Amino acid sequence: MAARVLQWICRLALAGVFLLAGFSKVYPAGRAFSFEMTLSTYQLLPVWGVIVVARTLPWLEMGLALVLLLGWKPRYVVTFTALLLTLFMAAMGITYARGIEANCGCFGLGEPISPATLARDSVFLLMAIYLAAVAWQRPPAAAAAA
Repeated sequence: MAARVLQWICRLALAGVFLLAGFSKVYPAGRAFSFEMTLSTYQLLPVWGVIVVARTLPWLEMGLALVLLLGWKPRYVVTFTALLLTLFMAAMGITYARGIEANCGCFGLGEPISPATLARDSVFLLMAIYLAAVAWQRPPAAAAAA
């Protein structure tokens, strides 16, 4: 029973995080351009890549939040969530290690990449890894009920 509660807490927390992250990148109007500027400071993508990521990532995050809440295809959704968070962590870690002073861009503007930011996002990643491990250990019918 406690494991089931922990799984629900992780799912709800991750859904909330992704909903807040996506929404903060598109609202208020004009925020998308600011997110493009934030991504460009990471110096990891070409200009066209920054534009594509900045325009699609917020909607992907909000869609992912909805799917996490609905519990649809949990094996694949939480695995994708863990992979996406790994990608975020890698991008922030590389940028921080290179000494580039960039904002995280996680929840809007004004949050520089720091050890605290990396630690916080590591907790989210651990939640997603836990959910993925649990989902892949169960038979498919049981995983869908989680």
